[in-house]
Amino acid sequence: MPDVRLGVDVGGTFTDFVAFNPETGSFSVGKTLTTPHDLALGIIQGTREAAERSGFAVKDISQVTYGTTHVANLMLERKGVRVGLIATEGFRDVLETGTEQRYDMYDLTARRAEPLVPRNLRRTISERMSWDGKVLLPLDLASLDPILATFAEYGVETIAVALMHSYRNPSHERTIRKYLRNRYPEYSVSLSSEVAPEVREYPRTSTTVANAYVDPPLRKHLTEMASGLKSLGFGGVIYMMLSEGGITTLEAARSFPVRLVESGPAAGAMAAAYYGEAIGHRELLSFDMGGTTAKLCLINGGKPSRTTEIEVAREHRFKKGSGLILKVPAIDMIEIGAGGGSIAYVDSLGLMKVGPQSAGADPGPACYGLGGFEPTVSDADLVLGLLNPGYFLGGQMALDPDSASRAIEDRLARPMGMSVIRAAQGIHEVVNENMATAARMHAAEQGLDIRASALVAFGGAGPIHSYGVAKLLGLNRVICPLGAGVMSSIGMLVAPKSFASVQSYISQLDSVDWDHVNGIFKTMESAAMELITAAGVEAADIKIERSADMRYVGQGFEIVVPVPNGELGPELLETLEAAFSSTYQSLFGRILSDVPVETITWRMSASEPPPRTDIRFLKSELTTQTGEVKGERPLFLIEEGRFVDCPVFDRYGLEPGATVDGPAIVEERESTVFVGPEARCTIDERLNLVMSLG
Repeated sequence: MPDVRLGVDVGGTFTDFVAFNPETGSFSVGKTLTTPHDLALGIIQGTREAAERSGFAVKDISQVTYGTTHVANLMLERKGVRVGLIATEGFRDVLETGTEQRYDMYDLTARRAEPLVPRNLRRTISERMSWDGKVLLPLDLASLDPILATFAEYGVETIAVALMHSYRNPSHERTIRKYLRNRYPEYSVSLSSEVAPEVREYPRTSTTVANAYVDPPLRKHLTEMASGLKSLGFGGVIYMMLSEGGITTLEAARSFPVRLVESGPAAGAMAAAYYGEAIGHRELLSFDMGGTTAKLCLINGGKPSRTTEIEVAREHRFKKGSGLILKVPAIDMIEIGAGGGSIAYVDSLGLMKVGPQSAGADPGPACYGLGGFEPTVSDADLVLGLLNPGYFLGGQMALDPDSASRAIEDRLARPMGMSVIRAAQGIHEVVNENMATAARMHAAEQGLDIRASALVAFGGAGPIHSYGVAKLLGLNRVICPLGAGVMSSIGMLVAPKSFASVQSYISQLDSVDWDHVNGIFKTMESAAMELITAAGVEAADIKIERSADMRYVGQGFEIVVPVPNGELGPELLETLEAAFSSTYQSLFGRILSDVPVETITWRMSASEPPPRTDIRFLKSELTTQTGEVKGERPLFLIEEGRFVDCPVFDRYGLEPGATVDGPAIVEERESTVFVGPEARCTIDERLNLVMSLG
């Protein structure tokens, strides 16, 4: 009986599937339009089609690993549920005041993303904890009933509780939850002491509110998906992709849905690292361009860069601080509203802009013929000859060039007084520049020089734009894996089962209560071990990594310092001081020998070893009869300013060692590679297309 594992990635425009057979190491792929009105429908239909196409039954699937942009989109599109917030008296407006910093000090009209909870649903309760967890003011439970009456009046569906210093002493938050469960069981409750037990009221409150905001709709969606798969005969296990790059159980994902906010994109970065490691490239720029957005991630030493704080739903896509702050462990990525469905328009100054608004899957770009009439990146790529109207999704979905041209002419070319081709060229160039600019900024923020990195391009639109983006960034190598259009789904099959935890405890290093710290790590590690062993991992195989956020006393930011495993005590004082000084020196080029050091937050991650699976594309099932060259078609070459007849290669007819000189097009079912005039491609032994520029 086959042991099939299925990776499913639901994006804003397409839902991708990868069916993997561990016995043969081979995989096959599928892609279908996302069903935004009911995501489970697309997943169920796609699973059925994946099984039929690959010759196995749904009952043969032992594991489904699922990642999605659904959580992020709920916040971006404001489609979550109505949340009521309970805060400490005097802190009603934490979500409004934020960090009290302006992300653009010279813009007097600058706006941040609106809080997920309006002011009339932010209520306070009399209580107060000190910074070290002592009760300064007892909890007044009697004031909860009037608050809940107000919530009921306004149709609140879920409640977030974020009290002062609850990370140090969660007793008041837990008492409130117990009261609500007894008196108001209809509400789901998110506690900040469990969702984000860290210092700083604004990000902790923002994260807790976000968790509550997406909780009911995500639970409903996951229940419908599990039920639908079961109706097809699926009897295996469902895992969820986490933002931090690991996978976890369905139940853990339901408990902390905010940790899925970068679920799908994180899988893409893990896949990029996997492919880079396999061919000996450990310094990479992961470039995932789908139908709605593009995601960029720096990979150093074979590992994606990580962060403990992310920002979603930015008011201005290039301006950090304009969105919602979330304290969740995540792979560090920057998002650009630059997907195939991103809409091009003329702004108030008469300039061409692209994104972040997207046509999505419904109605989609004009060329889809599903009712869309706005010009998009896909429409421009079709008009420029980069897309084959008869081979989109392997021919399953015909594109309409006339509708694409008409949309560009009506909305851009005529208002700007230019030809349709010139307007399409402008869309292509603007979106490439947007992505290159974002990559430069992201690298600069981390103090990295990416010019020696290879660009790993994937997603449905990534390989088309990879040449232009790499050229703008000065990169000389691009890697496009076979099956690049569904690569995030592959990432779900190579990601380890893992879980990370955090707990703030503030103390100067020379006066740390080591018994308390050992208790923190024991609690975090015990919960993580229980979770991962429940997913089928042997306890002896689980690797624990510890760290601490530390700073000089008086500073407003911390740096991450590694902490050894095992029992901790005063004898480690010099070791931690030396580790802090070394890290600080490497980051800032100096140390402050006369300023004491303090610890702020203790962190732990538990993970199984990365799967050593050698995934190989099941090439035989998709090999066409056309050989290497399918024919020619005219491509508009920006360098020459005209259409030039260029060869079109069948991706499945290219064997290892084959070369392709630009300008050319290489087509596969889920994506298309544009090989620019200054590039040459080679197919390596793993069937990756490796493009050299210049």
